[in-house]
Amino acid sequence: MKRLWNVLSAGIFLLTLGILAVISRLTALISLWQVLSLTIVIFGFWLIILAFIKKALKTTAYEAPPIMVGGWGIFLVSIGMILYTPEAWILIIATLILVVGLIAIVYSFVKKT
Repeated sequence: MKRLWNVLSAGIFLLTLGILAVISRLTALISLWQVLSLTIVIFGFWLIILAFIKKALKTTAYEAPPIMVGGWGIFLVSIGMILYTPEAWILIIATLILVVGLIAIVYSFVKKT
């Protein structure tokens, strides 16, 4: 059975972007620049979750492997966090630590002993 992960992921991305844009315009909680970075972070977390789902459901030969999906998720989370507040150097260090931790978690599920 072919799963439409790309349509689901596009829907989650657009839903996240729309909700954050509405929150940005109705309240003063986040600026429009932060909408973009928060959308990237949330979508990155979705890709990490999707990697675990794909691992549990045993992907077919033609689908992207879970390690690749999880790697892109980790990359997007780190880019989004750096874009959120680029002047905060401690956030960049925390982001690097988060990326290394997430890579270790994903690798632990891929490595077979």
